Amino acid sequence: MTVPADSHDTIRVRNARVNNLRGVDVDLPKRRLTVVTGVSGSGKSSLVFGTIAAESQRLINETYSTFVQSFMPPSARPEVDHLENLTAAIVVDQERIGASARSTVGTATDALTYLRVIFSRLSEPHVGPTSAFSFNLASASGRGTMTVEKGEAQAEVREFSTIGGMCPACEGLGTIARIDPDTFLDRDRSLNEGAIDAPNLGVGSWMWRSYAESGRIDPDKKLRDYTDQEWDWLLHQPATKVKVAGINMTYEGLVTRFRRSWFGDVEPKQAHVRRFKERIATTGPCPECDGTRLNEAARTATVHGRTLPQCSSDELGDLLAWVEGLDEPSVAPVTKGLAGVLRSMIDVGLGYLSLDRATGTLSGGEGQRVKMVRHLGSALTDVTYVFDEPTVGLHPHDIARMNQLLLQLRDSGSTVLVVEHKPEVIALADHVVDIGPGAGDDGGQVVFAGAPDGLSASGSVTGEWLDHHPSLRTQVRQPTAYLQIRGAPPTTCATSTSTSPWGCWSRSRGWRGPASRRSCTGRSPGARVSSSSTSPRSAGRDGPTRRPSPGSSTRSGRRSPRPTGCRPRCSAPTPRGPAPSAGARGSSGPTWSWCTG
Repeated sequence: MTVPADSHDTIRVRNARVNNLRGVDVDLPKRRLTVVTGVSGSGKSSLVFGTIAAESQRLINETYSTFVQSFMPPSARPEVDHLENLTAAIVVDQERIGASARSTVGTATDALTYLRVIFSRLSEPHVGPTSAFSFNLASASGRGTMTVEKGEAQAEVREFSTIGGMCPACEGLGTIARIDPDTFLDRDRSLNEGAIDAPNLGVGSWMWRSYAESGRIDPDKKLRDYTDQEWDWLLHQPATKVKVAGINMTYEGLVTRFRRSWFGDVEPKQAHVRRFKERIATTGPCPECDGTRLNEAARTATVHGRTLPQCSSDELGDLLAWVEGLDEPSVAPVTKGLAGVLRSMIDVGLGYLSLDRATGTLSGGEGQRVKMVRHLGSALTDVTYVFDEPTVGLHPHDIARMNQLLLQLRDSGSTVLVVEHKPEVIALADHVVDIGPGAGDDGGQVVFAGAPDGLSASGSVTGEWLDHHPSLRTQVRQPTAYLQIRGAPPTTCATSTSTSPWGCWSRSRGWRGPASRRSCTGRSPGARVSSSSTSPRSAGRDGPTRRPSPGSSTRSGRRSPRPTGCRPRCSAPTPRGPAPSAGARGSSGPTWSWCTG
């Protein structure tokens, strides 16, 4: 008997026992938006990610040959008796993207690819094809003789050339590490006495022997007595074949080896190597390309008066306005595609980013929304998209825009599964599954499954809190002092001066972006700390300040010492308190001041 095609419209899960799930049986409608709710630790992720998504991806991996599967990480079948009607699952989680130093927002979303096409066709002067604007491709050329086996073999001379956009100085990374040999070498010792203080280079180790037994350096000679040629051989010699203990091996100078091994595209995984890397080098923008990653031809060519680095450093909203202003029929399809990507990123609340922003600096929520942009407008349909709290950290204004994008994915014919807590997303769902009733051993059960309207009357913890509207406090704690920020750059905060109360709980709000976070954590570039005897009423005036001591800088999140000398506000000057240790990085930037009174 033939099964009707429309009978496969439900994902059926039977007796799921992953982690703390207790034999969960649940049906999820396909091509609908389903929100899975519950308290933290109730088993939401175990059902959505550990069961449905994991089994879908495992089944897809099994379609590959055994040879290909041998290169894939092993994946066991989830503890579940039966799963029906699964489709290909695309997981959009909050894992950080871009382990490579070359990964940017532009490369992750393909927006930079569109931009390179525009510059390859319209730039003045003309530079070359799209590869000429790629910081991942270096220019190369060569000439040589080749033998063509055609009729009588003949030798022919051939030439080739490839035009790339990579900066030759920083190799497209935008930064250069300046390694100080004195941080890992003791000039008063010889190699046999342990002059090299670096990982895997202890006296007697195999790598150490390549330096001590290379035949070019006396291992008993003090480093301070080395000639210039010996120093160059020890530190900067390019890869050279040498023979050590009768074995051929490749010799590299210490600095050459460190740059190749630890200062490339991928960050070292060993913690002790990362600490060593931070100790021996200072990293800054490339002096040749000024951090743009591009060679001179690629970074100076213009389209309508703007260069590629200028466009890449613009906020996405400003870049979208520039792209929409391009009236060039030759690139009309490209500008349309680029405008669509930029508009999607703005719609998910990422309009404050720029295409040159390194993906390694994005938060988990930002990275998840960047991944989401990849799938908007995709030709794929009838797949399962799995999201992990996509609205985390979003302003209510941006949550509404995120909801519309979830609906777009659903309306494209795909199944959307969302693990979420926000009432705005729950109310938008076609189907809700509440896992609980508690967390850990007290969870793992389906408390409710159905339309969102029935969740409030289900008696679950989630249902009870849906109708809970906290009221404002009538009495609040009075501040004991005030923390003042003066001279904050416009790109960090909307105003140049702000005052925060000390000794009570303050909350900084605003649309998704760096300003509200930096005003609280002290991440403003070049921020410095000072104390002031001004009162909150004179927050905008210049008062006496004190620069911090060299050791007073701290990272965000540390509690600063409470100011002393606080007393009720009065017109007379008050004693200065100790400066809070927050983000002192340089001699320029905003000033943080205690305002006691």
